[in-house]
Amino acid sequence: MLALVLDGSIAILILAALALGLRLQRNLRELRSTDGELERLIVALDGASERSAAALDGLRQAAAAANERLTGAQRLLDDLRFLTSRGEQLADRLEEQIRRGRPTPQRSDPPPPAAPKPLARSDRAGPAADLERTLRALR
Repeated sequence: MLALVLDGSIAILILAALALGLRLQRNLRELRSTDGELERLIVALDGASERSAAALDGLRQAAAAANERLTGAQRLLDDLRFLTSRGEQLADRLEEQIRRGRPTPQRSDPPPPAAPKPLARSDRAGPAADLERTLRALR
């Protein structure tokens, strides 16, 4: 009887192993059938990573070019600020010089023009004398 129980338990274990083997075979078949899909996904992922690497290189180059332009623009801005400052200083100095050169306006009436000096007899003859008299009167 013990032999029969042992044979029965071995038969049950063999049937369980057979069922597990069939299940494993089915799972392996499904894995092999999806193996092509997995390979396509890996190829697509590889292509996407290459494109993203190329895009990153392009972004780095664009950032470097933008940085160079920004540096040049900053230099120009500094030059413009310097020139503007110098122009304002020169304008202030010129304005101050103009103010110092002009007489201050007086509120009283201007003095009457001075009478011309009497001319000598030699000065009274000819067009040169007329011009000289006019110039003296304007002084």
